[in-house]
Amino acid sequence: MKKKCTIYDVAKIAGVSPSTVSRVMNSPEIVAEDTRQKVANTVKELSYIPNMMAASMPRRRTNYIGLIIPDITNIFFSNLVRGVQDVCEKHGYSVLVVNSDDSQEKEGRYLKLLYSRRVDGVILTVAGYREKEFPEEELSLLKKMNIVLIDREINGMTTPIVKVNNFAGAYSAVKYLLTMGHRKIMYLAGIEGTRTNQEREKGYLSALKEARISWKKELTADFRLDTAYQKIIVYWPQLQNSGDLPTAIFAANDLMAIGALKALAQLKVRVPEDISIIGFDDIPFSDCTYPPLTTVAQPTYLIGQKAVETLIKLINKKKIKKSIELETELIERESVRRLKTK
Repeated sequence: MKKKCTIYDVAKIAGVSPSTVSRVMNSPEIVAEDTRQKVANTVKELSYIPNMMAASMPRRRTNYIGLIIPDITNIFFSNLVRGVQDVCEKHGYSVLVVNSDDSQEKEGRYLKLLYSRRVDGVILTVAGYREKEFPEEELSLLKKMNIVLIDREINGMTTPIVKVNNFAGAYSAVKYLLTMGHRKIMYLAGIEGTRTNQEREKGYLSALKEARISWKKELTADFRLDTAYQKIIVYWPQLQNSGDLPTAIFAANDLMAIGALKALAQLKVRVPEDISIIGFDDIPFSDCTYPPLTTVAQPTYLIGQKAVETLIKLINKKKIKKSIELETELIERESVRRLKTK
């Protein structure tokens, strides 16, 4: 049987101390580039696989970070996950990604699993409906861990959070529709009760109030493409029968906007000739819809970067900002048309 390669074998061939090899494995950023490369080449040559559990025991570190997201099918999270992974790799951390499916039961189970695996910290986007009523058992568990939240807060915790200015982003979207001559703007809402949706709803209502417009309608689609599709398919004929159709839809995310585009196409309603649509996120492929989707862009990759940078500082007991709020940007494409003013 071939003898298992050890850290001492790597150190001997690379011409460095075992502690230097350990630093390259665990904190590569503090090791000189030439030394780091020499060790990395030796590790590759010897096919050395470190015993991470054994290495973690004396320093109480595993160099693993947990990432819990609510909907892995939502393409918004793909760029965010990439941002997290890129920074983790730079700092010698591995990422365990789990999907809660916006389920309280699954999220609680995964939190307990990550805690039992002794991850150094967790980045968490709370499942919908959980912000106001987080179970006490799980709340006490979170308080024992290094936690950074993304987008959604938890009542009863002053946990660091990375988010975008959802109010300003939504306000800019509706303001843009108003400048394009629209006065009947429907809000296609996300998960009720989440701060993300609440802030975007406030931005929607604030822009209408400022323009002294009382017409408003909302349709809840839980941030999901299929839900938005079904809601529009069912609800649009009712609006047509009422004779009170909107001229524009502001969707609280791009998936719902795309679901609405699909439904309207099936209903033979033309975009933007018959109705305009604007989304929120600027997910990949939002410029590949027909027509290309006008939207409010979030810096999703940067959100992931900032979240893990904050978490690493928290792990290392360094000073951190409790709240990082990033700005959005309106991206004009072809799904909104200017109405003729009378």
